Amino acid sequence: MALLRKKSSVPAGRRRLPADSEQPRGFSYRASASNRLEADFNTGRRADRPRPAAKLNARAVRRFWAQRFGLIILCTAVLVAIISVLSLSTHAEIMPLKSSDKGAFLRDQATYQAAADKLLASSIWNRNKITIDTGAFSQHLMQQFPELSSVSVTLPLLVHRPVVYLQPAQPALILSTNNGSFVIDDRGKALLTADSSSSEAALPQVVDQSGLRVQLNHQVLSSQSVTFIQTVVAQLAAKHMTVSSMVLPAGTNELDVHLAGQTYFVKFNLHDNSARQQVGTFLATIAQLQKNNTPPAKYIDVRVLGRAYYQ
Repeated sequence: MALLRKKSSVPAGRRRLPADSEQPRGFSYRASASNRLEADFNTGRRADRPRPAAKLNARAVRRFWAQRFGLIILCTAVLVAIISVLSLSTHAEIMPLKSSDKGAFLRDQATYQAAADKLLASSIWNRNKITIDTGAFSQHLMQQFPELSSVSVTLPLLVHRPVVYLQPAQPALILSTNNGSFVIDDRGKALLTADSSSSEAALPQVVDQSGLRVQLNHQVLSSQSVTFIQTVVAQLAAKHMTVSSMVLPAGTNELDVHLAGQTYFVKFNLHDNSARQQVGTFLATIAQLQKNNTPPAKYIDVRVLGRAYYQ
C-alpha cells in the first residue's frame, strides 16, 4: 500500500525562499533601485557638489567689494573735495580798509603782501582753514607793522586764498627828536621813521626839545595833545594862515606855533583842552594889533584862557 504525501498548504507561487537565498536577492534589488535613482538625477539635474570653503570665501569677498565699488568712489571723491575746500594758499590777498585819504598805507602794499605770505608759509598749520590761528596771524602782523591799527583775516568758503584786511593808523604829524624823525598817529604812538615822502610832507612838523627818545610802536604823545595840535593847525588854515613849524619846549606844557611870513610865534597851552578858544583869542588879538598898527615883534601868548600877552 502506497503511502500518500501530505500536500503543502502554502500556495505554489508564494513559497518562501530558503534563508540563504533571501539576502542576495534583497541586496540586488536595493542596489538596482539606487542605480536607477542616480541615473534619473544624472539626466541634466545633478545636485551641486559642495565647493571648497576657500573658493566660497574668495567669491564672497569679490562680490562684497564689487557691490560697494561705486560707494567707495563716491566717498573718495567727497573726501578729496573736502580736503581741497579746506586747503589754504600761501599767497594772501591784501585788502586795505581806508576811511579817508589819511588812511593810505605808509609803506608799499607789496611789503605787507610779502610779510603775509611769509607768515602763511612759516607753519604747516596755516595751510588749512581748520588749524590756522587767525588771531595770532593778525597779532603778528600788527607787531611787525605798528602803523596798522587793525588786521583781520577772512577765510572764504570756496576760495583757497585768505583775505587779509588791513586798517592803517591815521598819521597825524611828524615829530623830530634827538634820535630821528618819526610819524606819529592820532593815538600818539610812533608808527615808523619819517622818510620825507610826499605823503608825509603834508603832515604838520613838530620839533621836540625835551630830549625824548622815541621807540617805534610806543606812546610818545597823549592822544589829547595830538588832537590839540591838529585843531590848532586846522583852525589857522581856515583863516588862511599857514603853520611853518611847531616846537615843544623842554620842561613846559607849551606849544610854540610859527606862522609862514611872520616874525612872531604864538604860545599855546598844550595841556588845556581849549584849542579852539585859544586860537580864537589869538585871532582877535592879532586883528586888534594890526588895526592899531602895532604888530608883535616876538610872540603872542594865549596860554591863559581869555587873555593874551604879546611882546
